[in-house]
Amino acid sequence: MSVDSMIKAVERWIGTREPNAIQTWYRERNGSAYAYNFPWCNATITRAAVEAGEYESVCFGTDYAYTVAHAARFKAAGQWHAGTKGIKRGDIVFFDWSGTNEIGKIDHVGIVTSVSGSLVYTIEGNTANICARRVRTEADIAGYGRPKYKAAPANASGSSGSKRPQVSLAKLVKAFKADPPRAGTPVSYALVEVVEDALVAERLLAKQYADGHAGTATHSAYALLQHRYGYSGKDADGIPGVTSLKRLGKAHGFDVVA
Repeated sequence: MSVDSMIKAVERWIGTREPNAIQTWYRERNGSAYAYNFPWCNATITRAAVEAGEYESVCFGTDYAYTVAHAARFKAAGQWHAGTKGIKRGDIVFFDWSGTNEIGKIDHVGIVTSVSGSLVYTIEGNTANICARRVRTEADIAGYGRPKYKAAPANASGSSGSKRPQVSLAKLVKAFKADPPRAGTPVSYALVEVVEDALVAERLLAKQYADGHAGTATHSAYALLQHRYGYSGKDADGIPGVTSLKRLGKAHGFDVVA
């Protein structure tokens, strides 16, 4: 299950202090309202969800910094559980330091890595101004949201023995050059959809256009990504390059091959 991918994505931020790259990333996506040293526990969960390819299951396609809103969204989806009964690895756990189970009083959030008896082991961003592992008990836990994680495909890469998609730069570039004027025709390279899913997670491409066809919307979205990465002119023409594609793949769980 890709719950493991989600936990690994959070683990990579352990030891991060503030101000940090998570805050910068969230600010770039959500604007000047986050120009200060804002609380970043839920931004950590959001960033990890994007990196793990679990943005829809964990965040419902929305960036969250406000823990109350995130917990309320789980409740609206019927995926909220008050208290700790049944809590398990991969659950998004919400805390109220005053000891209630009320969503409106939630103060903090993390992800569950394991459970042993009454002890809940977590990783949390912005806990004493650092991302760290913690051990919690029911006294502090308001409840948890249970994401509907995607099952890891048996062979998503198209090559034996690898769990990560292996995106061919040459085939991808060919698709980007061939597909736009061929709207409605079959896709020319199946793993275009892996890149499109990453562009959706980056909030540059509408989900309806992530269909495996590298059409004009996908082409424009990749150009926006190149601008975000600091490219301009012919280096931001919407055709994937090795450096930008590897950077995107690192953030969204795929590898780049020739």
